[in-house]
Amino acid sequence: MARLIDHARYSKARRYLVAVGVTALAAGVRLVAVILEPQPPILVLFTGAAGVSAWFGGLGPALLTIALSVFLDFWFFDPHLAFALDRWTDLLDLGIFALVAFAVAWLCESLHAARRLVEDRAHELTLVSANERAWKDRYEAAVRASGHILYDFDRASGRTMFSGACQAILGYSAEDMGSSVDWSVLVHPEDLARYRLSRRPGDGLEVEYRVRHRGGRWITLHDVGQKIVGLDGRVVRVVGFLKDVTAQRQAEALVRASEERLRLAVEATGLGVTATVFGPDRDVRFEWTREARRAFGVPDDVELTVAELLARIHPADVAAVRAAVHASLDPAGDGSDNLEFRVVRPEGAVHWLCCQGRTVFDMNVDPPRPLRNIGIVLDVTERKVIAEQLAESFALIDALVVKAPIGMAFIDHGFRYVRVNEKLAEFNGIPAADHIGRTVAQIVPDLWPTLEPILREGLYEGRDGVNLEVEGRTAAQPERRHWNLSQYPIRAGGKLLGVGVTVIETTAQKRIEASLRDADQRKDTFIAMLAHELRNPLAPIRNALALLGVVRDTPERAASLAVIGRQIEQMAHLLDDLLDVSRITRGRLTLRRESITLDSVMTRAAETANPWIVGRRHDFVVDLPSAPVVLDADPIRLAQVFSNLFTNAAKYTEPGGAIRVTAAVIDGRVQIRVTDNGVGLAAEHLPRVFEMFSQVGPTENRSEGGLGIGLALARGLVEMHGGEITAHSAGLGRGSEFVVDLPLAAADAAREAPASAAVAPPPSGRRIVVADDNVDNADTLAMLLEALGNDVHVVYDGDAAVRACAEFRPDVVFLDIGMPRRDGYEVCRWIRRQAWGAAPVIIAQTGWGQDEDRRRAEAAGFDHHLTKPADPDRLLALLARAGSVRTSAA
Repeated sequence: MARLIDHARYSKARRYLVAVGVTALAAGVRLVAVILEPQPPILVLFTGAAGVSAWFGGLGPALLTIALSVFLDFWFFDPHLAFALDRWTDLLDLGIFALVAFAVAWLCESLHAARRLVEDRAHELTLVSANERAWKDRYEAAVRASGHILYDFDRASGRTMFSGACQAILGYSAEDMGSSVDWSVLVHPEDLARYRLSRRPGDGLEVEYRVRHRGGRWITLHDVGQKIVGLDGRVVRVVGFLKDVTAQRQAEALVRASEERLRLAVEATGLGVTATVFGPDRDVRFEWTREARRAFGVPDDVELTVAELLARIHPADVAAVRAAVHASLDPAGDGSDNLEFRVVRPEGAVHWLCCQGRTVFDMNVDPPRPLRNIGIVLDVTERKVIAEQLAESFALIDALVVKAPIGMAFIDHGFRYVRVNEKLAEFNGIPAADHIGRTVAQIVPDLWPTLEPILREGLYEGRDGVNLEVEGRTAAQPERRHWNLSQYPIRAGGKLLGVGVTVIETTAQKRIEASLRDADQRKDTFIAMLAHELRNPLAPIRNALALLGVVRDTPERAASLAVIGRQIEQMAHLLDDLLDVSRITRGRLTLRRESITLDSVMTRAAETANPWIVGRRHDFVVDLPSAPVVLDADPIRLAQVFSNLFTNAAKYTEPGGAIRVTAAVIDGRVQIRVTDNGVGLAAEHLPRVFEMFSQVGPTENRSEGGLGIGLALARGLVEMHGGEITAHSAGLGRGSEFVVDLPLAAADAAREAPASAAVAPPPSGRRIVVADDNVDNADTLAMLLEALGNDVHVVYDGDAAVRACAEFRPDVVFLDIGMPRRDGYEVCRWIRRQAWGAAPVIIAQTGWGQDEDRRRAEAAGFDHHLTKPADPDRLLALLARAGSVRTSAA
């Protein structure tokens, strides 16, 4: 069926009329041309007419024109042909004309059909392209609205296409990201290895890493995608989404910090905190504090299970406990539980416990599923015993009430005193007998407006009131005082007789609370300064690491390494100070005394403080006696005292100042004075300058301000040496002087200093296993050891450490203590039990550095104990000696 072309827009009659008109016009032209010699051939006129008819009207009108043309030419223009049919040449001309005209008509029709077909195809392509653009625009809008970035990485071309919320998340447009921005450069250097690892062949892709925003800040992205692997097993394409989770991670960090503060606060109260987590497969995990475990008599090293806890509950209380637990796990209730029951400790003692908690449900499933139960547990055995004694000895208790150290009274419905003990009478300034029958308003008129609504709730509504704060005056105490008042309805056989009232004066407590608020403020200042001091070294470390990423073997690389070393040393020094203060406070710091000279102590202390002294261009002078001053002291701890004094003097003296150190021997003691011309101290601050967390005077707002523990540590160490430290200042802006007074060593106590150990060559050729669940620490230590020529095997958990040691038979083993699956103690004990286990040198490398931790490590079989961050020089020294130790062991 012929396709419609442009002439189909005209009516059929119009198209045929045009054909007749064109034929008539051609015939007219031929009639006029009769007089011409020679006459124009039929192909010239009627073929053109047929072409016009075909172009305008199509093939049908063209055929009509051809037929009319043949008829007219045959019958009218050559009448002699009508009687001379035997002239076959003329008939042949007519036939040729008809064929040529038909061919022209067919050609015109075909051109129309072809053009129409091309236009239809072009229109269809235009619609498809428009639909694609519309879908793409809608998809782009949806991705942007979701807050995600869509990316498509093609490994063959090395290009990545981005779309979505690029501008909102990264500050770059999608076009910039795809053409001019190197994505790997934006990834944080510390996260680059994890980012690249996620692009290797494997199942799925889900990773988090930090990238730099166009504005310079770091943001955290959650990358979820799919890796497309080619026939050769290599990743050829990666498609995925990026989501900005910076705010979420910051919020999680705040929540963790808040939880830690809450944990410390709860532990300080002595309450046990219970967190019981219910898994989707009906498994239960107990995350209880040490106090909660102790309340049930469960040792710290015993795993908590439901069966273990039920075994601890007194048989008579098991049913009640089960019922309370089931009720708290019922989503139809409020999820709360509050019950008291007995437990039987392993030694046979029976204790009463009070447990209160609430269950949190997952309301997104039907029926709601319990997620966790958070509660507290308190040993109330003593309270129970007292309650039983009260029930058995009411008469005795009634007598004791009279002499109780708190005010007590019984008040009837008319607000009249029925009974009053001596303490309350003392508070009110009126004898106890004079209270009886009189109203509260008459005895304490100044307090009545406050007491009336409280007592009314108890007398008429039967409600308790506990620890209600009351403030005012009485006849005995005209100055303003504070009390804690509790009132409780007293019933007999269901009848409300009145209310019992207890009154505790809290005036002194209020003063203590004010003091505690001041202490809390000092604590907050300390925490803020601690955060400041811990963050400060991180900035140059981060900058130095960034510089190491762009430089190679240049002076800047060496300088960057020096910066990292200094800042790590500063952080380690800060943490050591904190631990030392804690040890001194608990009496657990041990001095390693030896015979030393004061000059050696000053030299070591000056080396420690030298960066501050040189950095601030101070004139530092040390003037010691010409004769050696011998002390019986711990050289490290004593140097720690004076390095703190030197550093403080350097910090709080303006650049270009003067610091002078002098010493004098007086009556078997030596006095060392550290004097500066710095900011000085106000007289009112001198008495508490050695207190913990003390931040006094103008130093509170100085960027160099420390944690307020250095001087407290110095005092503790000096006193442990049998000395004394004092501070003096003429006032603000007039400098300070700190005087340390120490006893000299006895004449027969001098001992030769131990000879310096020979410098061992760099350790190499060892077979070493490094086990640490901190991947970065394990890998960097392994790289250091491999760089020294050792054969190193790295694992990240306790089970893997056991397998590696069994296969590798190492000379040296570095073990972290807190590893998953098996901790370092268990791995060490396993090694020592093997036939070959006596030979390896096993070194503990952990963040736990208390004396008890060292004793546990030694008991488990460790040869050495290093506290993170370990000093690389000490680590290498231990490793250098490992060869000799192994030889002697063999």
